[in-house]
Amino acid sequence: MINLNQNNSHSTTPVLRSGFRVFFMAAGLIATISMVLWGVFFHTSLLTSHINTATWHAHEMIFAYTMAVIVGFLLTAVKNWTGVQTLHGKSLLALFILWALARFLPFIADEYLLIQAFIDVGFLLFSLIAIAYPIIKTRQWKHSGIIAKLLLMLVAHSLFYFGLLSEVEQGVTWGLYLGFYLILSLIFMMIRRLIPFFIERGLGLNYELKNAKFLDVSSLVLMVIYIPIEVFFNTFISVIIAVFLVVIHGVRLVYWYNAKIWTKPLIWGLYLAYGLLILGFGFKVASYFVILPPHLDVHSFAFGIALITISMMSRVSLGHTGRDVFNPPKALNFIFILLILSFIVRVFLPILSMDYYTLWIFIAQVLWVGVFATFSFVYIPMFFKVRIDGQSG
Repeated sequence: MINLNQNNSHSTTPVLRSGFRVFFMAAGLIATISMVLWGVFFHTSLLTSHINTATWHAHEMIFAYTMAVIVGFLLTAVKNWTGVQTLHGKSLLALFILWALARFLPFIADEYLLIQAFIDVGFLLFSLIAIAYPIIKTRQWKHSGIIAKLLLMLVAHSLFYFGLLSEVEQGVTWGLYLGFYLILSLIFMMIRRLIPFFIERGLGLNYELKNAKFLDVSSLVLMVIYIPIEVFFNTFISVIIAVFLVVIHGVRLVYWYNAKIWTKPLIWGLYLAYGLLILGFGFKVASYFVILPPHLDVHSFAFGIALITISMMSRVSLGHTGRDVFNPPKALNFIFILLILSFIVRVFLPILSMDYYTLWIFIAQVLWVGVFATFSFVYIPMFFKVRIDGQSG
């Protein structure tokens, strides 16, 4: 990888020097604020808009929080992969403003829905261009899968708004689920490289963790088949594919296991997150044969995404501000444990008793807010300060 930190202009304010700074900050804040609002909306009827509360919640988790993490990560990573400077300064600020504007528009009059659609979809469009340009310019076609998935995310988001605008009958549902599973697919592609690399580096291993070619190809092919079947048809075929995905990813998880990971929060967070994603497919299979509370698979996937993204944000933020990734803030253990507790309360307690379902949701929401409020408190100050090693980035 090429490190361009020394080539950036020191005249740019620190928070706008790299995509991870402004968008990881945005992700931490929206994960906190939107969950507080979701808690209010879930227990009251205060939100009156063109979008119901459950749909709004799902949209913000997928297209606001997770896409902020992905865009921030990719703007930073692509610069190192290609040697081409990505958005910074005023252009990065403009992209962030597009993202921020779309967060407020659901709370104003319905006649502004089309404007919201253009702004929100525009954020993804300009993000796609900013990320794709360096890859195409340097002909690094090995990263073309990232471009393809971002392009499909743009399609998914457009479908969502076509649904809200009553142009496509199932557009809202299709857009949300397509976006959700595309994020899963992108994460699976990235953790295939990142988790074994971080384990090897973090534990100082003198050997490479096993990655079978068969597992790589089969997991990719099955996910490509799974997504359209699950999103547009939701038949028993997707259950069968989910069985194979549990096995394939479960084998990989075993390949990567090392007992020492539990001493490193930035490693066990990623590893356990992968386990939650696999568990999501397990719930998908189980729900076909036994009666379970609704959407356990979706929420297992969602908490897996949350844990893996907050783990990645924590590590990337340390490394790209010149800090020691092997000596992270002590608050990380607290953050990760709190998120796991939120997962347990939201996913497992309803299985034991639905009588207190509303209470379980409330407790999970409070724990979630504690997670991302703590993350924001610890990390946001880093984004506004220059690198401690004197470099720019």
